[in-house]
Amino acid sequence: MDLLEIKEFMRSNLDKIYEVFSAYEPLIRVSTDKAVIIGDLHGDVDTLLQIIRAYPPDRWLYIMLGDYVDRGEHQIETLYLAFKLFLDHRATLLRGNHESPITNYEYGFYMELLRRFGPYDGDPLYDKLKDIFSQMPIAAILNNEYFLVHGGLSIEHVSIDNIAKLPKPDELPSNETTFQLLWNDPSDYVKEHEPNIMRGPGTYVFGQAVTERFLNESGLKMIIRGHEYVPQGFKWNHGNKVLTVFTSKAGPYTGTRTSIAVLSEGSLKIVNIGSES
Repeated sequence: MDLLEIKEFMRSNLDKIYEVFSAYEPLIRVSTDKAVIIGDLHGDVDTLLQIIRAYPPDRWLYIMLGDYVDRGEHQIETLYLAFKLFLDHRATLLRGNHESPITNYEYGFYMELLRRFGPYDGDPLYDKLKDIFSQMPIAAILNNEYFLVHGGLSIEHVSIDNIAKLPKPDELPSNETTFQLLWNDPSDYVKEHEPNIMRGPGTYVFGQAVTERFLNESGLKMIIRGHEYVPQGFKWNHGNKVLTVFTSKAGPYTGTRTSIAVLSEGSLKIVNIGSES
């Protein structure tokens, strides 16, 4: 992909993208009979291009669970392509924990912008992207059945209505519930929740009781999320009520069997990129 083309696209469209995201609530509702649910990409534009070839965007709606940048080799290209699909109304983009200055200064995205665009263009570009990230939706409900989120459920008892009223913009994010929705992980070894020692302060693992309470109260049947590196590309937790999808083989994830979740005619299946799982 041509870097000048990407630069011109960003110059021409970031304000519009910001305005669209600003109009969204933190929780959005999506209805479609043909969806491709994409987990963490982390700069893996090659896998995203494979998905586009296998599931053409004129026939499928992509729902991306966040983490477009950091760690991988083509972060700028991946974000650019995601934004293009979004503006063409072919993708719903959720925020991941890596759409944040908490991670971007440490895991590569900020420096990648400076390296490829120079500080004169890279710094103001990142300022605009930070603003966009702060306005991205945190979660989605798909077809009144699936709860889609990057990380997981918060330890604070939350409802669909609570999530829809979370504060925006929230750059870091600073709100504890928003932070945990982006950072928490499911565990089959706890009933309620415990601190997540792998991810650090303010993060938690949540158990099956939390999942079942949330799904029962919201009338939904499953949680689909990303966030967690899974070498086989997917995993199930909580009696197959939580599905993790991981879609990157970039950067440190070269051995991943990248996977997506495909919803068609009311049936959900897991597909490895290039072959069915």
